[in-house]
Amino acid sequence: MKPSTLFAAILGVLVGAGGAVYYYQNQAGVAPQAKPAAMSAADPAAALVLDQKTGGELTSQSFLNLSDGVRSALYEVKAEAGQIVKISVSGPLRAQISVLRNGELLTRSPRCDECPTSAEKDKTTTLGFRADFNDTYQIAVSGYDTSAYGPFQVVVTTLKSYAGEPLTAGQNISDWALGGQKRYRLNIEKEGLYSIAMKAEQSSMDPYLTLMDRRGSELVSDDDGGENMDARIQAYLKAGEYIVQASSANGAQSFQGGFSLEIQAHDIAAEPDLKNGDTLNLDQASRNGLFTGQTQTYTLKVTEPTLVTLLMDTQGFYADLHMDQLSGVHTGDNANQQRIRAVLQPGEHRVSISGSMQAGLFTLSASGQPAPANAGGGTLRVGEPRQAIMLEGVTRDTYKLNVRQAGRYVIDMTSPVFDTYLVLSQNGQTILEDDDSGGDMNARLEVDLQPGEYELQAVSLGDSSRDMEYEIVARRK
Repeated sequence: MKPSTLFAAILGVLVGAGGAVYYYQNQAGVAPQAKPAAMSAADPAAALVLDQKTGGELTSQSFLNLSDGVRSALYEVKAEAGQIVKISVSGPLRAQISVLRNGELLTRSPRCDECPTSAEKDKTTTLGFRADFNDTYQIAVSGYDTSAYGPFQVVVTTLKSYAGEPLTAGQNISDWALGGQKRYRLNIEKEGLYSIAMKAEQSSMDPYLTLMDRRGSELVSDDDGGENMDARIQAYLKAGEYIVQASSANGAQSFQGGFSLEIQAHDIAAEPDLKNGDTLNLDQASRNGLFTGQTQTYTLKVTEPTLVTLLMDTQGFYADLHMDQLSGVHTGDNANQQRIRAVLQPGEHRVSISGSMQAGLFTLSASGQPAPANAGGGTLRVGEPRQAIMLEGVTRDTYKLNVRQAGRYVIDMTSPVFDTYLVLSQNGQTILEDDDSGGDMNARLEVDLQPGEYELQAVSLGDSSRDMEYEIVARRK
């Protein structure tokens, strides 16, 4: 193509056309080479050699896009059909990249609101495309706006595309996305615990992983389970064939650029000593379990009013800890650790782990200490106000309310130091709940009740870092 023809083509399509294939910003740290002479419309496109750095500079004499005043430097590279070509532009210039073939725009790096300003130096813009023909492709390096001038370096490399062989444990592959999604066969030879990690070269991809059975039915998916915005799935798999689907959480158009997939098998050193249906004992050493994606339930027996603390620590996955109607809360900055602290009355209590399709090893422990005499919870008698303490780390106290006469009842929970909340239920079904009907931050329930036994949850909606006083009373109107 003649330089004048190429120049005319770029004027028509360089800015504002085409979809993005691959674009990101990161630290380059590459010193620019000596500045070449500025290009003019009459200059031929400079040839790029694979894996070699070529220096350039945008000046007021560079190719001008008459539609918006952006300057461009022109290059060309030879590529074979089927090759994936990666173009990287680094240096002080805030660059855009466009790829053309015979004057037709194939792809370009997109404009974005979060791109760095022209004052930010040493950034790298990267664009990838697949060559469909054995031909010479034109590359235009442009400024981001009319004030973008300066030196840069451009490097063109080719990447080997994934050949399509099935993935296996211990394998780590690199591949290139050009939009849409990609699927891989995964062969598991031995039943066990496995992880699949997807890491992107740039955060704009926002990796998303889906694991399917051989028929394409989804088993588990993940968005940000890895580091930063990378995806990671950890699952207990039986021997057989599976499908791994890689995509972007931001949609098909954002699935652009390089990424890796790593398959790992995790050894289970010893047989877990905590299994579904087991009984937990207070003040026993932490017990090890294997969560396989199905709800696991345990029984905790308490012989006297006890302040109980449950601690769960998961390894490589996230799950929810529950005890009766209570849910675990994260402890500190560790998202893998959850805690429940509550005053339990004598009897059997249900502990469960659920809420995740992923799998992994975990530890679970239950410790107890005698509950203070004024600790909340226990039996609440109609007409007898109860002065109680919501203990540090406890967010709700559970009461049994025995109603002997049918009628209308008012239940009040008041506190001078925290926001109160009441939940009344029977046989596991919530009847009524309230936040502030008692005035200020106090809860009040007014409800018609039949004779029977009810459960009343006295809840703190505020800080739980200290002991807090409250009063609770149930009266028949």
